[in-house]
Amino acid sequence: MNIAIIIIHVFDPEAGGVQRITNNISEIFASMGHNVCILSYSTKNVDYSNNTIPVLTIKNQTELKKILFDKNIQVVINQEGYCRKFTKLLLKNKGAETSIINNLHINPLNFHDNYQQFIGSFLKRHHLGFLNNIVVQKTLLQYHIFKQRYDLNYIIKNTNAFVMLSERFKPELYFLAPALKKYSHKIHGIGNPFNRPKINIMSLEKENIILFVGRLNILQKRVDLLLKIWKKLHQTLPDWKFWVVGEGEDQLFMEKYCKENNLNRVTFFGKDNPNEYYKKAKIFHMTSAFEGFGNVLVEAQSYGCVPVLFNSYAAAQDIVTHNENGMLVPPFNSNEYVQTTTALINNPEKLSQMALNGYENVNRFSYEETYKKWEQVFNSLK
Repeated sequence: MNIAIIIIHVFDPEAGGVQRITNNISEIFASMGHNVCILSYSTKNVDYSNNTIPVLTIKNQTELKKILFDKNIQVVINQEGYCRKFTKLLLKNKGAETSIINNLHINPLNFHDNYQQFIGSFLKRHHLGFLNNIVVQKTLLQYHIFKQRYDLNYIIKNTNAFVMLSERFKPELYFLAPALKKYSHKIHGIGNPFNRPKINIMSLEKENIILFVGRLNILQKRVDLLLKIWKKLHQTLPDWKFWVVGEGEDQLFMEKYCKENNLNRVTFFGKDNPNEYYKKAKIFHMTSAFEGFGNVLVEAQSYGCVPVLFNSYAAAQDIVTHNENGMLVPPFNSNEYVQTTTALINNPEKLSQMALNGYENVNRFSYEETYKKWEQVFNSLK
């Protein structure tokens, strides 16, 4: 089958998130005998000659239509799954026999469940903080729900399949757009693929380190709570360190907070390949308000780094089984988060067993298991 995976920006497989997943699934599909290309709908010229999978830059819809025709593309996987405008563009320029699969990379209720933070942040950035009141918040929330419902109804009605990162997201989707239940045969849940490293995690030289990997952002990642939790642990765990790998708009806030609170066992490493950090850390902290999947959780487990996280989004339970390969804490109970982490540290045998369990758990997201689910989607198009 001829498959095109399309994104609306410059393709960079090292950028993480959607970019990395685009690269991974393209390699999976190619390994299973499909003819795969990645389409970058962008005006920038980039040399992709070294990429394993062919990457083509498309500057306008004329070029898009020509490539879809010339390469006889049978399936387009749209990585801008929530964008009605771009979906319309694809529908307009595809061939009669070409199927469109829209791929959603975040949980459907991410705005609904965090609207106060979203709206407050938006108004603050635009110097409109004086409008941040309950009336404005509720009005904008209702508008957003209406728009989501309209967009989702159009997208799922007019495309051939809609793939989210978890089957658990279906109730969220139906909450936003109840009429979509009649299209349930088009809606699928597939987690992100992951290749487990071939290592013996028992041979890793672990240190007393709690690790965070991700964007340094308050709105989604709740790094403000991350530091409040560490502040309490800092006082009771004098032989433990906290490592932060990543960059983002709230890094200065985090560094200032650490300085003001004398948190001298926090190290900021910036953006870096996290694998060497996972190898050393015993515990992984994630405090996100919402996520699509949570790749870092699987990455941490693959190196025997036990995740502790807020049970704040449905797909968290796809990855972490509470008290078996990680710990799920009620959102956003910082005190219980501290207690859970402390109890885990005080029980090293349990911590070691959970690290082993996590390493085995990662196989559920292997390329082979992921492809089985994608194959079901492809078969549903026939």
